[in-house]
Amino acid sequence: MRNISKITVAITAITNIAFCEIQESFFMSDADSKKAILLAKQYEKSDSNEDVTFKLSGIFFIDEMNWTIWLNGTPYSEAGQHGNFSIDEVSETEVIITTSSGETFVLSVE
Repeated sequence: MRNISKITVAITAITNIAFCEIQESFFMSDADSKKAILLAKQYEKSDSNEDVTFKLSGIFFIDEMNWTIWLNGTPYSEAGQHGNFSIDEVSETEVIITTSSGETFVLSVE
């Protein structure tokens, strides 16, 4: 009876392994494997966002440190990285942003 339960456990374990998505590599350490997976996911996201358009619908500007812009209908009040783009500079009349692919755009309110 013990041999039958060991065989059942072994078959169950093999079946579970066969149907699981293997995410870590047998050839890299866990840390290296996780880094590679993270880079692949970021690459997938950047490819899917290639055709993003930016529409600046408003600028509320007090000074270089105090402002709010509305980009694609979303308000932003801080410079820096925001998803697949970064806000580099804001003035009374325009906003400079850089995409994750390195393209720089100067936007003004229409």
